[in-house]
Amino acid sequence: MESIPPSYTPSPPSPSYSTMLLPGEQTVEETQRRALQTQNTGVFRRITDNITLVLRDQRPGNITPVYGRHGLVRGHISLRGSEGLTEVTLKLEGHLRVEVSGAVVTTSVASDSYSLWSSSSTEPCPKTLPFTIFFPSTFLDGRQPRPLPPSYEDKLAKAGTCSYTLSVVVSRPRRFLSSFRSSDSLVVPVCYHPRSRPHTPILPSDIPFMTTVKSSPEEWYQVLSTMNATQSSRLTPVQCLLFIPSVQIYPLSETIPFHLQLRAPSSSLAPFLEKSAPDHSLPVLPSGEISIRVYLLRQTVLKIFDEQKVTSSRILGEGKLTYSAPLPTNHHSYRNVPLHKGIDCLDWDGELRCTEDVTVASFTTNPLSVRCPFLGSKHYHPIRLVTDPWSDQAVTW
Repeated sequence: MESIPPSYTPSPPSPSYSTMLLPGEQTVEETQRRALQTQNTGVFRRITDNITLVLRDQRPGNITPVYGRHGLVRGHISLRGSEGLTEVTLKLEGHLRVEVSGAVVTTSVASDSYSLWSSSSTEPCPKTLPFTIFFPSTFLDGRQPRPLPPSYEDKLAKAGTCSYTLSVVVSRPRRFLSSFRSSDSLVVPVCYHPRSRPHTPILPSDIPFMTTVKSSPEEWYQVLSTMNATQSSRLTPVQCLLFIPSVQIYPLSETIPFHLQLRAPSSSLAPFLEKSAPDHSLPVLPSGEISIRVYLLRQTVLKIFDEQKVTSSRILGEGKLTYSAPLPTNHHSYRNVPLHKGIDCLDWDGELRCTEDVTVASFTTNPLSVRCPFLGSKHYHPIRLVTDPWSDQAVTW
């Protein structure tokens, strides 16, 4: 016996919605739409006696062509003369160079060749050859695929660079020895600048730490270290608690808020209070005996066989600190490190931001890595820097 499905009454139409508020309504939460980025409508040209290379989709005013992750490389090649040619080739190449014990070791990270025309074609070589190619997204680091590293130069130690070039090679036979080919070439350095974002936003830096740590403690990550005193001072070691946004992935362009707390008996904290500035900012003693800084440190690391060597370190941003009230005694952080009797606290709120000349985010390859330990009171805590802030909009690069 066949079962007959019940009849259904058509659903009423959905109500109409509008972004305009009606009387008595209010906006609870709103996400502002980000403005569209500047369209890359500029054109890059490199001209020689026999070859002209034109690259489109560039930002106006760029002196070096720039491409993002899996970027589209579009343009054309113009030839002064196309008679007697054997081949016209376009090459995209990338090399990672590191200096080890005075010797330069080169690793190829990109090597793509495209034949735009050859003498085997039935058609004569045109004077204008359009092309469209893409940057590769990965390379083989040994046997392991890794994201293609960005263009990079270690300006301090000159021990590691990653560079890319776009080359045009025009081949023709020699006049007297036709079995040997001669060629004209045009080589243009290009910048590979892959963009990246954190997977979640960080709290705005203008919101007080005490407000967010109570309502949203999961937004903060606690880094604990200990500052030992000299034996002659007979002072108790000072516990240092550094609170940073829990995502631990920060954009180059955004301000990073943090909170610093020192815990110790009053005798151990006295040197900090005695030398504090009038505005209660973090003390820096002229004698250099006591100095606490929180800053972003970039390290360029070479891996030689199984050993890692830091070739250069550069401070990307220095923390600015202002005195604040201590954490409430019932805060969850005291569960891990209880505040014992006789222990006092000193607290500062702070902000960090990369300098404007920092454009390359963190990356890792087998021979060369660029990483950013978050440094506070001689204690390193690794973070990752990315090029762009978090966005809830779908973005394709």
